[in-house]
Amino acid sequence: MTDSASTVVILLASDLMLTSTISGHAASAGVLFRNVGSVPEVATILQQSSRALLLVDLGTPQLDVHQLAASVAPEILLNAVAYGPHVHETRLQNAKDAGFGRVMSRGQFSAQVGRLIETFKAPE
Repeated sequence: MTDSASTVVILLASDLMLTSTISGHAASAGVLFRNVGSVPEVATILQQSSRALLLVDLGTPQLDVHQLAASVAPEILLNAVAYGPHVHETRLQNAKDAGFGRVMSRGQFSAQVGRLIETFKAPE
């Protein structure tokens, strides 16, 4: 069983289009949701959480996915999801190379985010 007070879904994004959808899925799953805009904010939340699902918009300005990956515990990175437009092949490949557990197009992410959060919430 997870402790919902220390379990969180973190969205690192500057584009707020999906924020309300993701927030709603997190609320339905009974986990906290935090929307952040920088790598240091991610690090701060991770220090306060026992379990986190990191969702990363690869279109976030000045995002260095390798720096982010290096600052995240391996078990968080393994479950982390990076997404971006399918035409940004280099960004998607950089996320794969950095070790993100899942890398997908924005369309795939939009279609699957509810299931990703439900799977994350389920006891391991």
